[in-house]
Amino acid sequence: MSSALESTMRARVGAECLHVPSARFGLYLALRHWFGAGDRVLIAPTNCETVLFVVLAAGLRPVMAPVSPLDGNIDLPHVDWSGLSGVLTTHLYGQPDQVVRLRAECDRRGLILIDDAAHAMLTTVDGRPAGTFGTAGVFSLAKHGRAMSGGFLVVEDPGTLPELAKRRDRLLLGGGLRGELLGTLRPVLRETIYKTGLVRPMWRMLRAVGAIEWTGHRCAPREDELRAALESPAELAALDYWLKIDLDDWRTRQGPLLRRYLRSRFRVIDRERERRLAGVELLRRLPWAARGVREAPVQPLLRVPLMVEDRDEVVTRLERYGVVPGFVYDPPLDDYLDLVPPGPSPEIARWWTSHVLPVDPLRAHRIATLLTRLNVHTVVEPGMEA
Repeated sequence: MSSALESTMRARVGAECLHVPSARFGLYLALRHWFGAGDRVLIAPTNCETVLFVVLAAGLRPVMAPVSPLDGNIDLPHVDWSGLSGVLTTHLYGQPDQVVRLRAECDRRGLILIDDAAHAMLTTVDGRPAGTFGTAGVFSLAKHGRAMSGGFLVVEDPGTLPELAKRRDRLLLGGGLRGELLGTLRPVLRETIYKTGLVRPMWRMLRAVGAIEWTGHRCAPREDELRAALESPAELAALDYWLKIDLDDWRTRQGPLLRRYLRSRFRVIDRERERRLAGVELLRRLPWAARGVREAPVQPLLRVPLMVEDRDEVVTRLERYGVVPGFVYDPPLDDYLDLVPPGPSPEIARWWTSHVLPVDPLRAHRIATLLTRLNVHTVVEPGMEA
């Protein structure tokens, strides 16, 4: 069934690939394969913290990129290329990086580009899928089609697949029958809740019993413990707390039942594509839409970034209406961890992470109505003050 999954993905993106239990696991494989210990890799400070933890777990040194206020992605014209070994794209919420120019710069400078399309399963650039512009790329089913697990490592050179597959198989953990059943039942239950409109009562019940809190902000970094764990990076289990955030089975072997379910998610992703496009078209016309969304061609984004005043208060108020935002990566990674050197545009990164409200385009009409009712205020982009 892995071969069936890989065949499906290969037909979608036109590149050879390897099925992995999560995009972060695929990213770890890529970083270990194409980089050496201590190599400096450029990443955006607006990215998910799991990306940072994977870079650290691979024994690399993360370098914070300048941030574009348009879309929270890498601000390519202001990159300092000195001492870099490679670049990791962002495609934040599915908004494409300047990936054609990034690849050209990396080729010119002899650097490796890893094209992280975990947010960008449906994003294209010049008719080509995001995730296929690098020496390697990663995709996430966990973030698309409500699959909650699964991913792919896409490679430019098919000759690298046998070695990558061997390393994958050495690092995978056995989940057993119980893990297989739970891994399949969790997304089925989530899909049922999603389709029946039970999100609001379920959320309230879980909040009432203290089972969950709003998970939009980053998890506690436990930096002293992280430093100690990084002293033995060969022991991947030592970093499990940081690498399994929101995905406990991030490197658990997936059996035939779960793989069959994951394959069915592709149909959900494709079925919802037109609704996503329509939702993005609606949201990009709102006064809160990030300028990058307003000015770029419409894409079927994972989330649409709106820039709002008092973002955390807006989130609290939206929750009362059963709208549960996520994908808020606040604060910037270089503020989040002391061991990460500061980036070149901290004020823009802080502005972006503190104001962004990522909105599911499949819920565009409801959220547009609520934001208007709540009289939410817009914010001024840095450098555009009167």
